Amino acid sequence: MIDDSGILTRSMEEPDIYACLSTMLVQEHYYLCHDYLNLSGRQPAHQNMMYGRCDPIDELCRSKMTEWCFHVVDCTNLRRETVSIAMGYLDRFLCTTSLRAEQARCDRKEYQLAAMTALYVAVKIFEPLEMDAGLVSKLSRGLHSAAEITRLEHEMLVALNWRMNCPSPYQICNFLLELLPETAQDVKPTLYDYCHFQTELATGDYAYVPLRRSVVAVAAVLNALEGINQQDLPIPDRMKFINSISSALDYDICSPVVNAVRIRLLESFAKSSGFALPQAGLIPVVDSKPTGCDAMFIGGETHLNSGKIDEFGESPVCISKEMAISLGTDVHSTWEQEHNSI
Repeated sequence: MIDDSGILTRSMEEPDIYACLSTMLVQEHYYLCHDYLNLSGRQPAHQNMMYGRCDPIDELCRSKMTEWCFHVVDCTNLRRETVSIAMGYLDRFLCTTSLRAEQARCDRKEYQLAAMTALYVAVKIFEPLEMDAGLVSKLSRGLHSAAEITRLEHEMLVALNWRMNCPSPYQICNFLLELLPETAQDVKPTLYDYCHFQTELATGDYAYVPLRRSVVAVAAVLNALEGINQQDLPIPDRMKFINSISSALDYDICSPVVNAVRIRLLESFAKSSGFALPQAGLIPVVDSKPTGCDAMFIGGETHLNSGKIDEFGESPVCISKEMAISLGTDVHSTWEQEHNSI
């Protein structure tokens, strides 16, 4: 149950929490994305070919649209988690073979429309209030009409095969934190704040797109846990919680994949807040490139330290490559003009 502050209060028994997490882990496999920005060898959409131009999107485009979506939900008192859901729709849509998805990858104005439509759909499904397509059109200052938004909404739903209920890192964090021992109640609000802030930072970072949502959630929880003073949460209680998390997952929480995500989240946390989240060192992060990276992904499967297997399906990409993505490159003035027009 979610209370007014957005925190998941204990309303389930521990076996039920494990069952829900198990279901989420199975479910997220049906919502995997691939690294669609590296598909530069694909032929551009017919319309772009017709006009002899292709202005492909980059990771900075995605970051800017994420910022815009957060601004919209903040101004309209909607939940910030809805942005994470919307960007998940957008990423999966761009991974499809839909002609409109191809256009969005090659045309920044079309991409902007797709991002706005994804937010419109996410609000319609997960918020108590429906965001009118006319309002979304006004937010674009007339750049996109209400008819264009509703038309793309249908095409997006079809392209996604109507699969619209992927568990978000935010939700997975909430369930993982429900496994905290009773002695952790005093630090629970701080843990929630640290976790939710990290998941929001991850929403705008393209590097996490090909990864399972649970990997981001686990990394955020471990970082948050390590950021709590040991006097506030004794080591025995920490170990009990860590063992509970490990038991709930189908991969090693100390794997190079989780470690790389933790490092990137900590860097983003410090950059965005001006505060470096301290790490107690119970489960330390290793600030180095994983060895044997090419051997980590074989046949669409990721082999991790504990012997557990994590199937990444459509994302057989080395994690070190994903973590090396820079968000500060290829800034095009055309995108700046389009973004500023919203």
